Amino acid sequence: MDATVRLTEYDAPEVARRGPWLQAARRFRRQKLAVAALFVLIVLFVTGALASVIAPYSYDRVDIKQIGKPPTAPSLHHLFGTDDLSHDMFSQTLYGIRTSVEVALMVAGIASFIGILVGVLAGYYRGWTDRLISTVVDGFVAVPALLLALISISAFKNVVSPWRVGLTLAVVLWPPIARVVRASFVTLGEREYVEAARASGASDVRVIFRHLLPNSAGPIVVAVTSVIGLAIILEATVDYFNYGLIGALTPTLGSLLADAAKNGIGGASWWLYVIPALVIGLLLVCVNFVGDSLDDALNPTRGIR
Repeated sequence: MDATVRLTEYDAPEVARRGPWLQAARRFRRQKLAVAALFVLIVLFVTGALASVIAPYSYDRVDIKQIGKPPTAPSLHHLFGTDDLSHDMFSQTLYGIRTSVEVALMVAGIASFIGILVGVLAGYYRGWTDRLISTVVDGFVAVPALLLALISISAFKNVVSPWRVGLTLAVVLWPPIARVVRASFVTLGEREYVEAARASGASDVRVIFRHLLPNSAGPIVVAVTSVIGLAIILEATVDYFNYGLIGALTPTLGSLLADAAKNGIGGASWWLYVIPALVIGLLLVCVNFVGDSLDDALNPTRGIR
């Protein structure tokens, strides 16, 4: 009986005070691989952001002693070796992470703004607005994202900058977010509390920002996470094809791979393409782990596990 009283008086109110976000965080913390992936992502993001502090050399600094010599293998002096131009690959990789992550986060931010705005208009107002927007979204989705990115970026071939690459990729990658927002608004729009808010005279803005968007946050967060992963691989791909950022001016993970391929570097200098490829792969795997786990944690239909 005492145990029952203690449970009623203390544990039950504690459970009741947990909001949906605290419950989602609790479910996420139980997934050890997801927590580890998030930790690795944070480490990579921080090291990239602090590249100018952590890197032993500037990305464009040349080791004069190595000029004219073949690339050197990883050693204590050059942790990731040097490239054919005698640049320190560890420093190049850190700056490459910084630029690639900067572009990916920029893409996620811009694509989220466009996708949420378009999805809200389509999912809330429906009718001809929904039909028009859905047609435009279907047109974007019908064309491969890589092809759209290459065509768009090629127009700025001689004046490419991180902002222009980020903006171009965002214009390519906003449709998935718009679809998620639209589907969520269509589903939630039929709920009783939304109908009650409308019946009480709440304005469209209040219904959208007070009732619909907060309850759509889970699917939106998952969609944005997937866009970050797509942005990383797309940015690396367009750089690999020399349609992205100029590697000599702004190192990216994709441009490091492109330089290795362009110079015909073989298996003897494996570190020049293996290390950037591993970093790209690690970023993608961690983003996918975090995204899938967020989907599990934020989906209220799964319940507390």
